Amino acid sequence: MTQAQQVETVRAADTSFLLRSWGSKGPGTPALLLHGVPQTATCWAQVAPRLADGRRVLAPDLPGLGGSAFSGPFDVPTLVRQLAALVEREVPGGVVDVVGHDWGGSLALALAGARPELVRRLVVVNAPYRQVPLLRAAYIPLFALPVLPELLLRLGGRRAVDLMLDLPWRAAHQLDPVSRSEYTAAYTRPASVAAMLGYYRGVARPRAAALLRGRRSAASVPRSRISVERALVLWGALDPVLPVRIGEAVVRDLGADCVMVTVPGAGHFLPEEAPQVVLDVLRDVLADVTTPEPEVTAAPPERPGRQGEPIEAPPGAPVEPA
Repeated sequence: MTQAQQVETVRAADTSFLLRSWGSKGPGTPALLLHGVPQTATCWAQVAPRLADGRRVLAPDLPGLGGSAFSGPFDVPTLVRQLAALVEREVPGGVVDVVGHDWGGSLALALAGARPELVRRLVVVNAPYRQVPLLRAAYIPLFALPVLPELLLRLGGRRAVDLMLDLPWRAAHQLDPVSRSEYTAAYTRPASVAAMLGYYRGVARPRAAALLRGRRSAASVPRSRISVERALVLWGALDPVLPVRIGEAVVRDLGADCVMVTVPGAGHFLPEEAPQVVLDVLRDVLADVTTPEPEVTAAPPERPGRQGEPIEAPPGAPVEPA
């Protein structure tokens, strides 16, 4: 069953979130869907309405991106605090299942590590954790530079956003034109561009500074213990930016209980390149399994006899000798 979408602006911590939601308070654990760059929560439009059968599904625009207003800072701990405050506001005293793609996946990992009491299950979709292939993802150090990225994005405008969307796409069909228009509009606004670059700079610059000081250990991402009820890594097999080996590294970091599903023919933007596959996987991994009560078969009632007349034994019962 497809659930209707609700859109509202909610305040949590220092962020005014644009929040899309589907479904209502049902028996299923609520799901929090986190998008990547250069996208908004619209990337879940083909998944969320059908995932919300029996559960509430929440899909915010990330802080500072899309329709969510946040002035920073954009380091990961601060972003995690914004998302944790949103969960506490929308699911007070409860837990959520978190699904994150790209930047949303990296923040989902960080949220599960920093606030394990808020996260029941975790699904990471084409998102790095501790390993990033900088030769393939050369835009990451580029975006960490001062001035130059702003200049390139201003000069490129919508064409720059189109390039970010098209290069990692591998599915046979094209991105929905309405979604493309929303993304290009969102990531050509100066405030969103500044926020997007803030995300990359908040990660890359401290590590670069540590390397320049000769502190290699400080430049690497520490392996945080992430303890969730169930974890799964979902990956587009043809992702040219984050190849499958990066997903395998995420699986190793999450431990022996984590499993990985690769999707042939899909690139980086899996929720829009293969939405039905993503939906089927999420329905399976997020299902609230209940133990069915054992069936009890009632014995047939005995036929009462007349007064003084013995009751006949049921067919097949042993008969005591007279």
